Amino acid sequence: MPTNQETADDPGRTQVIGRVAKVLMEISRQGASGARLKDIALDTGIARPTVHRILGELSAVGFVTQLADKRYALGPTLFSLGLSAPNPIHDLSSIRQLAQALADHCGDVVYVALRKFDGVHYLVRVEGSYPIRTHLVSVNDSKPFTASYSGLALLASLGESERRSAINRLALDAPREWVEKHRRQLERQIRDKIDEVHAQGYCAGKNIVMPGISGMAAPIPSATRQPYMTVSISAVEDRLHADRVKELAPHLLKTARDMSVFID
Repeated sequence: MPTNQETADDPGRTQVIGRVAKVLMEISRQGASGARLKDIALDTGIARPTVHRILGELSAVGFVTQLADKRYALGPTLFSLGLSAPNPIHDLSSIRQLAQALADHCGDVVYVALRKFDGVHYLVRVEGSYPIRTHLVSVNDSKPFTASYSGLALLASLGESERRSAINRLALDAPREWVEKHRRQLERQIRDKIDEVHAQGYCAGKNIVMPGISGMAAPIPSATRQPYMTVSISAVEDRLHADRVKELAPHLLKTARDMSVFID
């Protein structure tokens, strides 16, 4: 393993590692659909021939795979490598307890979700005492970014190109006829929700990800990277009206901050 002095004495080595990291991160941002070579070069600022050479070397060791449409996606070797990485969630039990306390306060369903490539994966679902509940998502379900308020909260932390790509795809679980009828309005509302997260740390709305459903979500702060987890409240349409959102927002944000203690 090179020492700090050896790395300092060989700036070329540091430059190569930095370029490889940029290429891998750019591919990861595009999710399962993969990234085109020319877009990787454009978005990383690395010359196209250099990107092509890096991709070839990464493909040879299984860190990158080329899809049928010539796009590049993360390879299976990275999955195996990731299994050996430390879990960034230190105490899921404590996170679940905090989620339950929020559910007890608001009476509705509370979720904790984790980013997963081009969407979110649900780790925790707890319920409050309100008798009418939403049953759209279960633990271990995954959803595209635009199909949940948790996804919208995380989408706000990603790059503009990935946000634009997700909005253009507009992957929702709602009836297709409803989506097509309201498509332009939904695209505008999703952009508004992303702006809300940037401005106030959470987003809230109704009839966006699914007709008849309201929700609010906040990213859980991470000390070491951009947000990769969220906490959210889900309810029937009229349950989260503007005054109630204003009342619950401090509790949602505090729960997110409290949960951050248990993650990297």
